[in-house]
Amino acid sequence: MHSSLVALLVVFAVAFAAPPYDPAPRPEQSWLDRHESFVNNTLVNAESINVLFYGDSITDGWDNAGNPTFQEFYVPLGTANYGIGGDRAEHVLWRIVNGEVQNLSPKIAVLKIGTNNLGANNDTDIARGVAANVQELKARLPDMKILLLGVLPRTNEAMTIRTSNINDMISVLDNGDTTRFLDMKEHFYRGGNDFVTELYTADLLHLTAAGYAKWAEAMNPLFFEMFGQNSTNLIV
Repeated sequence: MHSSLVALLVVFAVAFAAPPYDPAPRPEQSWLDRHESFVNNTLVNAESINVLFYGDSITDGWDNAGNPTFQEFYVPLGTANYGIGGDRAEHVLWRIVNGEVQNLSPKIAVLKIGTNNLGANNDTDIARGVAANVQELKARLPDMKILLLGVLPRTNEAMTIRTSNINDMISVLDNGDTTRFLDMKEHFYRGGNDFVTELYTADLLHLTAAGYAKWAEAMNPLFFEMFGQNSTNLIV
């Protein structure tokens, strides 16, 4: 995309904040640079990308705290991690629309987005934003399967009630075949304000290395079933 058009879109995004189901870029140059790096990675490595991870800082964290687990299970499959810290549903949607998946033919995408919308949007609109991402991925990559993950429990009981409400709404996107939904809540949260704290950093939002290992443990059976590979001995 031409830089002038990107700049114009950023101006509009700043002036008129988009709802979660309308694509919108972020104004930071560092974010635009990160997006361009993903577009370039897609262009250069399209034939070797079999798995996409999409999301915010929690997905981005596979490259940091989660890296040992990511290297063990997902890198050997040909995985591109397109998570960016701070992204909301509308930002991931904009990235999908603007070149990050062009000419790809992956087997599966793992999508986990929505937690950063909780401060600005109601639960119904957040669910619509998540659904818009699923629909856009399906439209652009119709042969790809989508593993949609629920928003993880976070912060406190009140916030986790909201994440559970959102997850209830987006769970209907599961068609039992090409799109599946997985809620990992039971692995991270015991109820009330009782979180499995060793899986979280101090903010009860981001994950520790143990949190990423637990994510893989919870996700791998369904992930490898969808990917088409026997998961025996591949679960953490």
